[in-house]
Amino acid sequence: MAGDPESLPKRAQARAAAQARREAESALRQESFDALAAGWSIRHIAEARKVSAKTVSREIERAVAERRLDAPDRFVHLQVARLTKALRLADARIDRGELAAIAPLVKVVAALERYHGRQDQSEPARPAPRAAPPLPAPPLALSHAAPPLDDIAEQTLEGTVFGA
Repeated sequence: MAGDPESLPKRAQARAAAQARREAESALRQESFDALAAGWSIRHIAEARKVSAKTVSREIERAVAERRLDAPDRFVHLQVARLTKALRLADARIDRGELAAIAPLVKVVAALERYHGRQDQSEPARPAPRAAPPLPAPPLALSHAAPPLDDIAEQTLEGTVFGA
């Protein structure tokens, strides 16, 4: 009867009870998170569980904090696997003569290039675009400049420029 709770020492019983309580609380947090993800409001979740909305909010915040994000490299492998499958499907559609599959194929290839980057270094990389050169300084004003065109037009009308 090694697994019987009565045969365990008190300290071991307390540890087992605490572990069971933590697991039950974690399950409730996960259920609240899943209900929120399914579209339930916090108020509806609280009414269903007969607790306050504040309690449900805290549980959901804690559930979100406990969730481990996928490691970036693992996420990249998952995305590349998904894109590779999409690439195969688009390629098969093109082989059947469906020209409408060309656009999705191009999009998938572009997405794959984004994840793979340019592994092939035989092709030279494009240089980064250069900034536009600074504008030259404005020209200096001339001391003996010709009169403005408006003055010439007025003088022509008056007949003074061409000696009329």
